Amino acid sequence: MNLQQLEYIIALDIHRNHSKAAEHCHVTQPTLSMMVKKLEDELEVKIFQKTQPLKPTPSGEIIISRARQILQEVKNLKEFIRSEKDSIEGEFRLGVIPTLAPYLLPRFLNEFLQKHPGTSFTVMELQTHEIINYLKTNRLDVAILVTPLDDKDIREVPIFYEPILLYTSENLKYYQQERINLKTLSYDNLLLLEEGHCFRGQVENLCSAKNGKVHHQLNYQSGSFETLKAMVDNNYGYTLIPELAVNSKSKHVKRFVSPEPVREVSLAVHSGFVKENLLFKLREAIMKVIPPHFKKNDKYIRVRWD
Repeated sequence: MNLQQLEYIIALDIHRNHSKAAEHCHVTQPTLSMMVKKLEDELEVKIFQKTQPLKPTPSGEIIISRARQILQEVKNLKEFIRSEKDSIEGEFRLGVIPTLAPYLLPRFLNEFLQKHPGTSFTVMELQTHEIINYLKTNRLDVAILVTPLDDKDIREVPIFYEPILLYTSENLKYYQQERINLKTLSYDNLLLLEEGHCFRGQVENLCSAKNGKVHHQLNYQSGSFETLKAMVDNNYGYTLIPELAVNSKSKHVKRFVSPEPVREVSLAVHSGFVKENLLFKLREAIMKVIPPHFKKNDKYIRVRWD
């Protein structure tokens, strides 16, 4: 049974003639007759009597009545979805990874809420694996995180490409360099975020192929960029850091030679999410507050987080 068959029997009920019903449905008469016969066979009941003009059987009248109800509900559902796509009003649960939340949300969220008073957010800072699980189990509506996720159940809407910078103490060789070559990185004196942060995975991907004897007088792992920066400011090694989390004009900050490593930041929703206009408005608001060079270009390396 399908909606098309229901439309055919309703057309037959209206026109009481196979030729006119077929013309109304923009199909050939044999096609319409065959589809109606298949429906009757599936339901094991005759819907129309073989009379001229056609007349529904008693059971057929009930089936046709139910078919009208079903098609009306389908129409109502389509109208609802269309309305949902256009509307951004409602209460939404927004997940953001900790390495983005304090640096990105203050730039756009307050202005966004003022501009759209019918929209409200409950914001949760969650690590990437938690966000994926929450989206799949309907505990989050929208997320802002680093992609790609490569998950068929999650839809990704890329927003920007944030450069990854080097933040170095004064006593290291990097401090005297204008630009840093990725090939010179090693684990020596490298300060990392703790396990579970996607940015740690990106740093490890950048440094994993580097050789050399690793020496750690201090093996320090932190949950925040602010702690790592404070350690570097006091001559405890170096770290890698996304540009939004640092004053890029600081003498401790060094850019990499082209192509720069970047992290792809995206909106993510479950594949069944329908509030298209909300995604559009959120992306638009974020794009307005990020530096122009965060937009995609050909001279960058997208670093995976996993």
